[in-house]
Amino acid sequence: VCEQNCEPRCHRPKCETRCPKATPAQYEKCKVECGEPECQMFCPKDPCQGKKTLDCNTPACKTVCEKPKCKFTCSDDLDCTSVCPQPQCEWKCEKPTECPKPECRMICEKPPNCDTAPTAKPLKEGESVVRTEHAKKGEAKHTVGEWGQCSSQCGTGKQTRSVKCTAGDGTCSDLGMERPASEKSCEDYTGCKDGGYDVGPWGTCSAQCGEGTQSRNVTCSNKKKCIGDKPDTERTCTHDAAECHSCKATIYGGPSFDGWSLELKPGDYTSSTLEHMGAKCDDVSSLKVYGYYCHLKGYEFGDFNQEHNGWSATFDRGEFKQAAMVKGGAKDNDMSSCKVWDTKDKDKAARSGTLASSGFFAAALAALVFTSK
Repeated sequence: VCEQNCEPRCHRPKCETRCPKATPAQYEKCKVECGEPECQMFCPKDPCQGKKTLDCNTPACKTVCEKPKCKFTCSDDLDCTSVCPQPQCEWKCEKPTECPKPECRMICEKPPNCDTAPTAKPLKEGESVVRTEHAKKGEAKHTVGEWGQCSSQCGTGKQTRSVKCTAGDGTCSDLGMERPASEKSCEDYTGCKDGGYDVGPWGTCSAQCGEGTQSRNVTCSNKKKCIGDKPDTERTCTHDAAECHSCKATIYGGPSFDGWSLELKPGDYTSSTLEHMGAKCDDVSSLKVYGYYCHLKGYEFGDFNQEHNGWSATFDRGEFKQAAMVKGGAKDNDMSSCKVWDTKDKDKAARSGTLASSGFFAAALAALVFTSK
């Protein structure tokens, strides 16, 4: 069979608008008003549907109807429907062209036992035909919606959109039409925490007591996903532990931190005072100093070495066994007197003095400038 030039020739089916039957009492002096049935015919473009011969099932045309708009002038809208039979179609073919010799011709035969013209579905019980209209010829095509939002707001995700066939679901594919994509991959970083930067934890405060600074690592491993200002890498912090407000020391005798002990508050302690409090001055084996601003200074002799020249050693916050005490300057365990003091108030006074001096020099400089004018 040579290539042929065929197109469907259809007899437009008569479509009906059907509404529920009314009783005289219900619809007395009422009139049914219906728009014409909106029906369209859709036929394939390929007459042979990929086959070499035509059969009784081609052309495979179909009718698609929209629901009619019907109403009574005296009541609410009715639940009406449009009903159309399948169109009765046949191929209209021209003589084949560009055929090699011997000359070919196309023969369209009507196969036996073909169905007769299709008819509309029978009326349902309680339905009546209120209007008829011939179906219009339509063109099947896909309609697409807008792409939706990316499924991820911090990385890769998917976007979807609606894809519909104007001739009804499945009709476009039955007619050999390729369906447009309804899903695609996407990237979105607008919802990333901290603008997509890799932010590390804050470090420890630089100050043991009072105000200091903290730092953290902030990096961008993938430049295209980092947006906005870079998060701070440094901030101020305040460390206000209990040791910032306390000062005390404890001296021990016998085994380290396990023999007799004596707790000392800030003050000066002579040998007689220590002995009166229960200490054995010739057997001080270890000591503890508690408080960030707390210090203890031990002396070899009971008058703070005022009358005799002996060793002295100062210990800041921490724990000190015999070896650590020797390393700190205590040549033996004979500590006959000591002093405990807190430097926090002195530090505040020093800072206040610096501020006062700054204020004095600023005032003096202002006066000098005023005088020079």
